[in-house]
Amino acid sequence: MKLYSTLDREVVQIKPLVDNTISIYNCGPTVYFNMHIGNIRAYINWDILYRAFLYLGYDVNRVMNLTDVGHMTADEDFGEDKIEKSASSEGVKPIEIANRYIRSVLADFRKMNILSPSGEEIDPNMDLGKLKEIGFLRATEYINEMIEMIKKIEKNGYAYETKQALYFDISKIPDYTIFTGQSLDEKAEGVREEVNVDPDKHHPADFVLWMKRVGKYENHIMHWKSPWGDGFPGWHIECSAMGTTVLGDKFDIHTGGIDNMSVHHPNERAQNIGTYGRPVVSYWIHNEWVVMGDDSKMSKSSGKSFLLEDILKMGFNPLDLRYLYSSVKYNMKLNFSKEALEGARNSRLALINRLTELKKKSSGQDGKILPSYVKKFKEYLDDCLNISKVLALINEIIKSNEKPEDILTTIYDFDRVLGLDLEVSLVENGLSIPDSVLELVEKREEARKGKNFKLADSLRDQIMNMGYRVVDTSDGFNIEEI
Repeated sequence: MKLYSTLDREVVQIKPLVDNTISIYNCGPTVYFNMHIGNIRAYINWDILYRAFLYLGYDVNRVMNLTDVGHMTADEDFGEDKIEKSASSEGVKPIEIANRYIRSVLADFRKMNILSPSGEEIDPNMDLGKLKEIGFLRATEYINEMIEMIKKIEKNGYAYETKQALYFDISKIPDYTIFTGQSLDEKAEGVREEVNVDPDKHHPADFVLWMKRVGKYENHIMHWKSPWGDGFPGWHIECSAMGTTVLGDKFDIHTGGIDNMSVHHPNERAQNIGTYGRPVVSYWIHNEWVVMGDDSKMSKSSGKSFLLEDILKMGFNPLDLRYLYSSVKYNMKLNFSKEALEGARNSRLALINRLTELKKKSSGQDGKILPSYVKKFKEYLDDCLNISKVLALINEIIKSNEKPEDILTTIYDFDRVLGLDLEVSLVENGLSIPDSVLELVEKREEARKGKNFKLADSLRDQIMNMGYRVVDTSDGFNIEEI
C-alpha cells in the first residue's frame, strides 16, 4: 500500500512495524453536534482504507476516539468546552449531549455503510457501554491513562505548572512545527489566544495538558482529581493517551483532517515524544477538505454545510454521497455541489442497472473471481486508494466478454472495499413494483421523449404520491421505493 505521508511530503510505501499487521488510529468526532457531510468524508476515506488493508490480506488493529470532554471552541485552551456549551444551551447534562450525538454518529455511519473500527456493521441502538468492544474509545473512559501519561511528560521535563493549568513546553521539541514547516515565531503570530489569558504561560503556543478548576473553569461540570488539582484534561492528551494505551507505544498510521495539522497533531506528536523520548506514529495520513463553489471549507461555523439528513431530504441515497466521496482521492480537495451529487447518483444507479441486466443473463450458478481484474484492482488500491480507477475498471469488466456470473462475482468481491452494497442494491432493484406504477412510468417516458415536460412532471408527482421515485440516469431511469 502506498499513501501520501504528511511528514514525508510524498507518497511512500507503507511498511508495517509488525509483518502483515497494520495498526491505525482514526481521529474521530467531538460529540456535541450532528456531523455535517464535510466531516463524514474523512470517515468514508478511512473506512475504505481499512477495508483495503483487509482485502490485501493484512490483519488490522484499528480504533477511533469519541471526544466527550475537553475540546474547546476554536481549538483554543481557554475557549468553552464544546460539550458543556451545547449542554448549557439545551439545559441538559453533558453526558446526555455526548450520548445523543454518539448515537447520531453511529446512525450516520450505518447509513453510509461505514463499518465500526473493528469491522462490524454498526447498530445505532447498541448499548453505549459496549463501544470499546467495537473499537470506539470515549475520552472520559481514559482519564486515568491521561493522568499517567501527563505524569511521565512532567517527570521527563516537558511540562510546567501555573496557577491555572499544567502546560506542555513546546520549546523542548526542536521540530515541533514539522507538519507546517513554520518557525516558532510564525507559530506564535498565528496563535489566536493572547498570552495574557494566563500571564504565567511561557509561549503562546504552549498547550494545556491539564486544566485546573479555577477562574473561568471554577464551575466546570466535568472534572476529576489529579496531582495538579481538581480539573479536566486538555483535548490533545486524549488522543495520545488512548492511542498508545490501545495500540502501544509504536503504531503504524494516524489519520485526521488537514485542519489537525497546525495544532492538534503537532501537539499529539510532542506529547508522544515527551512521554517516550521518540515519535510513536510511523505515518500521519491526512484527508483534504470538502469545499463549496468559492473554494471555502464546508464547516458548521461558516454556515455553509449540509447534514446527511439534508441530503436525504433532497431525495438522495446515502450511498450516492459515498460514491461521490470515493471517486476523489482522500488527499485532494472535493468540491461539493448538488450537481456533483446528482452525477454520482446517476453513475451509481447506472451501475446497478447494468448489474441487474447481467444478473438476468447469468446462469444462476456461482461465478468465479477473475484474477486478471483482481490484479489491477489491487494495483489501484496500492496507488493511494485510487478508487476512480477502480470504478473505471468495473465498467471495463462489465463490457468484457466474461461470463455474467463471473463478472458479478468479481464486482461483488471489489465491493468489499467500495462498501456500496451493490449486491443488496440489486435485490432492491428487483422490487415487485405495482403495474399501476409501471404504467405511469411508461407514460412519463413517452412524455419525456415527446418533450411534453409538463405532463412528465405531473406523472412524476403521481408516481411519488404512490410511494415511488423515478430517478433519471445516463442509461435511462431507475425506480426507487420512497
